[in-house]
Amino acid sequence: MKGWGTALLKDLKSRGYVDINGVLFPPSSKEAKSIISKPKKRTKTLKTGDTDDTRNIKNKLKYCDSFIQFIKQELGIELWPEFYFCTERQFRIDYAIPQYKIAIEQEGGIYMKGNSGHSSGTGIARDMEKNNLLVSKGWKLIRRQPNEMLTLDTIELIRPLIDL
Repeated sequence: MKGWGTALLKDLKSRGYVDINGVLFPPSSKEAKSIISKPKKRTKTLKTGDTDDTRNIKNKLKYCDSFIQFIKQELGIELWPEFYFCTERQFRIDYAIPQYKIAIEQEGGIYMKGNSGHSSGTGIARDMEKNNLLVSKGWKLIRRQPNEMLTLDTIELIRPLIDL
């Protein structure tokens, strides 16, 4: 008798019945539906290194800082933050103007002592590799210190590159 009940229980669970505090509910019941969670649909990430890249679209929607607003106000163009510019590497540009292939990098931590991120030997080598890859793909690179970002000098560095 005991084996029969176990087999029945196993069969019901295999057909989607849900056990809530010792009571079995059919899968279509409201009790079962409140417990059963459908798996999230995963969307395929499109990796193109351009404006249709899923990662770039996500970053564009996520970030809107004062530099992005400054460039929009002064030049009337959209900046793309944390922009993946290639598919070969996971390199990102701090800010990009993809239609003109302009990369703007904010060089943070350049006066920090010790081996912090970009100022360590490994960090400098990685930045060099990224910068060379940018240039080889036809991008123009502007490098600025954090205190120089929101200045008219930065605007004057960008302006001739978009007035081509």
